[in-house]
Amino acid sequence: MKILSFLLIFVTSLAQADVVKPALVEISIFKDKTLSLEIDLSLEAAMSGIGTQYKNTTDAPNSAHYDELRALEPDVLRQRFKGFEAEFLNSLKLIVNNQTQALTLTNAKIDIIGYKKRPRKTILTYQVKLSEWPKTLAWQYGKVYGDSAMRWQVYKKDEYNWSQWRWLRDGKSSDLIDINHPEPLSTAQRFYQFTGIGFDHVIPLGWDHILFIVGMALSSLLWKRLLLLVSVFTLAHTLTLGLAMFGVVEVSARLVEPLIAFSIAYVAIENLLTHQSIKRKSMIVFVFGLIHGLGFASMLKEFEMAPDSFLTTLIGFNIGVELAQIVIVLFVVLTLLGLRSLKLNYRQLAVIPVSIIISIVGVWWGVERIIV
Repeated sequence: MKILSFLLIFVTSLAQADVVKPALVEISIFKDKTLSLEIDLSLEAAMSGIGTQYKNTTDAPNSAHYDELRALEPDVLRQRFKGFEAEFLNSLKLIVNNQTQALTLTNAKIDIIGYKKRPRKTILTYQVKLSEWPKTLAWQYGKVYGDSAMRWQVYKKDEYNWSQWRWLRDGKSSDLIDINHPEPLSTAQRFYQFTGIGFDHVIPLGWDHILFIVGMALSSLLWKRLLLLVSVFTLAHTLTLGLAMFGVVEVSARLVEPLIAFSIAYVAIENLLTHQSIKRKSMIVFVFGLIHGLGFASMLKEFEMAPDSFLTTLIGFNIGVELAQIVIVLFVVLTLLGLRSLKLNYRQLAVIPVSIIISIVGVWWGVERIIV
């Protein structure tokens, strides 16, 4: 009975959780010395004080407040934000020409309630009228909100002038940026940056992908079978990630997200069968890998990338994803080998109960994502 209660609590917490995503910050400087600052964020997480240091919203002590805000209509949430805005602005710092700037909100674009298994997208637009042309700038997001990514441009119509993204962890400052002589990111720096972003997208942020890889890794301790499954999954999601990023394939998240959830359940349910066909399973994993690749692409598309850095970014992100997958597989395999070395029945102690949990979570998510 205690085990059943634990499983129910565990499943419920996973099923209701929203991932806390980093904020994307864009600074545009116009010829009339107007500076525009756009912050793409989960407003409900910010208003609840839930930063990226939490894997998901249910890990935070004030998750109930987040859930309440997440259910509000856009106009109601916009009104609630007015009472919170002063606190929010106190946590931000925009410095231009060594002077801290006062930010004025010009627009708050909040999506409809929509699909609750994804953080709702909000874009806050602030404006500053500068007294002189900016020579240097620096940006810092509130530490309480965790990670952010920022880029800037001197706006010119019909020209792509964006700098490379800077990944700022735990409220770190961008440091001083010389607008006239910006320090370009090398190919190696850009590659390393997006490798980290790809890794973070799976560990700790990607519960969907974590559970799928765990379910797949639980299927066998025969290294050839496991290597085949991992390779097939990697090939499949790499294929659709690339096609989606190049605009060749585009599928609605309303279809992709339930399919990802049911793929998690299927892989776990297969682990409960006594006789498994590796041929059938590898074919199924390939199909599900195609779907997961579309899920990866939906996140990466949020980073608009210059044509000359597109491939470096895409490859770096994908390698980060693969490294995270390797970590998960090694953890599962070493755990099972440890149990076996102790002469314990690892299938009864680990494979079956964990697969049951994962299958319940997958079905729950799938149904929830269809009806919400």
